Amino acid sequence: MLKISDEEALKHITAYDAPPEGFDPNVAEDRLLRKHGIPRRPDAAREPLLRSIWDKAFASKPRFIKAEIAIDHVMATRKRPVLNKRIEVTDFSPSGWAGDVVLVSTLNYNPPEPVNTVYGEWFIPNVTPIPNEPAGGQTVGFWVGIDGFGNGQVLQAGTAATVNGNNTANWVWTEWYPLPPIQVTNFPINPGDYITVLVCAPQPNHGFCSMLNKTTNQATSIGITPPNNVTSIGATAEWIVEGISSILPVFSTVVFQNCSAGTKDHAFNAEGGIVTEITGTAGNLTAAAILSNDKVVVKWLAAS
Repeated sequence: MLKISDEEALKHITAYDAPPEGFDPNVAEDRLLRKHGIPRRPDAAREPLLRSIWDKAFASKPRFIKAEIAIDHVMATRKRPVLNKRIEVTDFSPSGWAGDVVLVSTLNYNPPEPVNTVYGEWFIPNVTPIPNEPAGGQTVGFWVGIDGFGNGQVLQAGTAATVNGNNTANWVWTEWYPLPPIQVTNFPINPGDYITVLVCAPQPNHGFCSMLNKTTNQATSIGITPPNNVTSIGATAEWIVEGISSILPVFSTVVFQNCSAGTKDHAFNAEGGIVTEITGTAGNLTAAAILSNDKVVVKWLAAS
């Protein structure tokens, strides 16, 4: 990983000013959407799937806040994937990914195009500790992203939970690795809340994430520029549960819904992706599956 100070890392982050009260993203001009960090309205004729998702996400006219940010030192400690010779097999031990990875190259677009948008929705799961394990935080993350599977970078955003004894902390975060991950400190979430997350790279050297808590109707957006010489590859789209600590805590079943992604001229979903699992010394710790073309389920195995 590049050696980047916290101060330098925060210079790569843009927290957008909240729009005025009564702001309606459904009718706002494009320049105002950009000003407040709200994703563009996809063209209804050319991008019907993405437009339907956009319309659904912003139908409630959410209350936007300006993100307050800090380096996420918990997420920054996790290990990164190591690919084995067969691309279907990954070794993340003791951490790992469970979920769905779509390789854009398998979609046979002509001409080839990189993925630049990934979207997903899920209920914040309940997370509890594994009994009789050593003291210390047990952490798990839930996210959508671009890249990171077989290359040295990933643009991602989602939620995470750390459990210490009877206390569980939940938060939202984003990252363009190799920059350190960023936590949004003023965006509260709780188990059972319904979250939507959008990540996109409208240009190869600019990232963006937008998060909406549909339960509280609160939304925020963050812009990210990567370090020099790092640009989005756009090779994969992911919907993932990630083991962060050496012990994977118990989490209630997670279903990523309305899974969708897009390139400049195409839209696709979770269908046909590679299913990955978090593994331990005794085998898989999760059971992941593609339920339908836009739903991915991940279970903690002992809970199934």
